[in-house]
Amino acid sequence: MATTTTVHALPRESRLPDLFLAALGIAFAGYMIFGKSFAYLGLPPLYAGELLFLLGLLAVFRTRTGLNLAAGLATPPALCVAALMGWVLLRTLAGLREYRVDALRDGAVALYAGYAFVLIALLLDDPRRLGALLRMFRWLARYAIPFAIIAFILGDVPFFAARAGELSTHLTGAVVLALVGLVRVGPGWVAFVGLGAVLAAAQNRGSMLAIAVPVCLALVAIGQWKRLAATLILGAGLLGAAAALDVEVELPNSDRPVSAAAVVNNIVSIVAPSSGGNLDDTKQWRLRWWNTIVGYTVHGPYFWTGKGFGPNLAETDGYVVGLENGGPTLRSPHSIHMTYLARAGVPGLALWLLTCAVWMAAMLAAFWRARRLGERRWEGFFLFIACYVASIIIDASFDVALEGPMLAVPFWTLIGIGIGAAMIFRAQAAPLPPDTPVRVKRWRGASLGALAALVLLAPWPAAPARAEETGAKAARRTLSNPSGPCLVLREAADRTIENLDIGPCGGEGVRVEHGRNVTIRNVTIRDTGNVGIYVEGSEGVRIEENRIENALSGIRALSSTGVTVGCNSVRNVRGPIPAGQFVQFDKVTGPGNGIACNIGENEPGRGVPEDAISLFQSRGEPGSPILVERNRLVGGGPSQSGGGIMLGDGGGAYLEARDNLLIDPGQYGIAVASGTHMTITGNVVIARPQPFTNVGISVWNQYAEPCNTVTVSGNSVDWRARTGRANPWWDGKNCRGTVWTLNRTLPLDPQREIAGQPACTCRGAGRVAPPETPPKTPKEAAR
Repeated sequence: MATTTTVHALPRESRLPDLFLAALGIAFAGYMIFGKSFAYLGLPPLYAGELLFLLGLLAVFRTRTGLNLAAGLATPPALCVAALMGWVLLRTLAGLREYRVDALRDGAVALYAGYAFVLIALLLDDPRRLGALLRMFRWLARYAIPFAIIAFILGDVPFFAARAGELSTHLTGAVVLALVGLVRVGPGWVAFVGLGAVLAAAQNRGSMLAIAVPVCLALVAIGQWKRLAATLILGAGLLGAAAALDVEVELPNSDRPVSAAAVVNNIVSIVAPSSGGNLDDTKQWRLRWWNTIVGYTVHGPYFWTGKGFGPNLAETDGYVVGLENGGPTLRSPHSIHMTYLARAGVPGLALWLLTCAVWMAAMLAAFWRARRLGERRWEGFFLFIACYVASIIIDASFDVALEGPMLAVPFWTLIGIGIGAAMIFRAQAAPLPPDTPVRVKRWRGASLGALAALVLLAPWPAAPARAEETGAKAARRTLSNPSGPCLVLREAADRTIENLDIGPCGGEGVRVEHGRNVTIRNVTIRDTGNVGIYVEGSEGVRIEENRIENALSGIRALSSTGVTVGCNSVRNVRGPIPAGQFVQFDKVTGPGNGIACNIGENEPGRGVPEDAISLFQSRGEPGSPILVERNRLVGGGPSQSGGGIMLGDGGGAYLEARDNLLIDPGQYGIAVASGTHMTITGNVVIARPQPFTNVGISVWNQYAEPCNTVTVSGNSVDWRARTGRANPWWDGKNCRGTVWTLNRTLPLDPQREIAGQPACTCRGAGRVAPPETPPKTPKEAAR
């Protein structure tokens, strides 16, 4: 017997997560600008980093995310982080009685990893928090970074204590965020950040490498070879000019002047002896100390345990420095890797290196998956996170960085954001949440996104979700989940999903991944945060007789074959670009694909739709083109690029639009943007003058892909451009073999054309026989 699956609403939700995220942004800015001075705010032993962590724990406990924590631990990177924390905690407790606060201070090198689990739990509780974090990083890049550069230049001013390595890592994060297009910056920002990068890189090797290596890798990853080459050439030219002019700048907080010679000495000192400043002396001092650590761990009595957390390594190893300046002695050996080896033994170093490697592998896997799926924002986000973390690791390899909260808090926060984001993306593959605050009611129970991630990433298989009832008398069921997708099916075969009322949903209404012979029928989907029905990597999917309202997009099929979308009603998609389609085929290929007998309607002011039906990089076959036929599409705009039916977007072949009725669909009616063997025949296209209307039917190759063999025949068009003049056709003359024949331009009545459109055998959701009451035109709806 069928049962109802309902997720009930929670009482009023705690505001602690929002408060924590706001405090986190302030902490990032404080560490960037003020460095150690900000870190010491508070009352011992609870400083800024510890107080922020306690606030994060309270936020996690108030959101009831225990299952989300379990889901996070199911991932390999999180397991490695937990193992590292556990080993360091054991070694810290062993020295607690003797060294007291010093043991806790040294153990914080890994215990700050608790931030990672706080971020994982909060993100899985509500994936929209990724949007808030992205907004935070944008704010930091635009405003905090320039202030951090100013603070670094004015280093002798009280309370400004940020170091070159710390500034370098945050500069790298901001630069990569701009390179991947997740923040818009102007030329003034670029010039000022470039100045800051030069000032920081001139101070030491670690700062220079922390900027150069991740930024160059980011340029390579996004395919900006020319920009990379130009940057290197420009940098070499500026360096040569500065050397020729003997330019030298003294910074208030540094004993190393900024000059071309200083930069060259930094580069040379990495691989060879250098006489510049004290570079070779510090290099040899570090190497001797590191050899000593390797001697008493790898080859000595501290192999398994290290010397523990609490003792001053400089004193116990005989490398005390700092007394000559009247300040505190150095405690750690200027390398996070040597710190783990000396204090936690070979197991500690192995767990640290494994954590870094597994986490970075997870980010690269998510990056490549996003690139393969064409999710550019996700791709850029994962590249940004990976480069930011890599920069911190590089700096920590040459300096005392992760031993203190100034970089440890940002580092472990980024680790947690990366793990949580990868889980959300792998479970949902939804567009990256917008960077605008979203206020929604919370719902009782665990997030379906967390459950999906747990099932997907755990090493054991889980039973696929069941939500279907077959038979004519099957009772309707309800399903909702404002924190994620409402229904997710993975690797389902020979399944029928029907008689469901779905919504509201934080993600998709129905999501099908790698399915085979799946039918979605007689389902009502309302109020989704993402696509109403999403299909990925599947074969033989039928989507018919469904109603979808108030979704980001109606139906999207990605990298699939044998997909048929028929007799559906889609109303008021929200958009904007790249979303906002009634139906989109993205890389759909092979025979048996079609979009037929659907009704799409957009009411004015209810959203920003784009192309009503979009065929992107999709290909049919000779004798079996992808058919877009007998659809009724009413309403569009105000997008200046979106319209009715787009064929060949990004290329494609064997696509055919026939017998469709389009009424006021937007900027254009039907268009061929590229591709081969395209057919537009028997369609009726009508538009009154509006601020965004342009052309009725157009053929114009807008890509580098070939465009040829296009037929436009037997169409009736009554199209008025924004000026009121008739503009039914346009041929860009760059698609070889385009044939225009038997097309008509004449006055057309929308209601008469609706009544006369070829009939479809639809039972309920889409057009029915006999025809249902015609939908209102946008003009009528506005009255």
